[in-house]
Amino acid sequence: MSINILYFGMLAEISGQAKESLSGKENMTVSDLKELLNEKYPQMRGKKFKVAVNQKIGDDATIIPLSSEIALLPPFAGG
Repeated sequence: MSINILYFGMLAEISGQAKESLSGKENMTVSDLKELLNEKYPQMRGKKFKVAVNQKIGDDATIIPLSSEIALLPPFAGG
């Protein structure tokens, strides 16, 4: 099973794409996903961003169900 990742802002620039499918594993956490992305895209290391799992903001301990939609959300600016 795979998870679908949506990249926004600087994260889309770093990954070179707006979306991607990655192989997921059972009981994968947001922390596990961040480490996987840091290995695949070393420029992401140290960047601050929120992770939404199926349209709900999660923390590092949030479990990612297989076939989930993940949105990586960098800080937003605006007024």
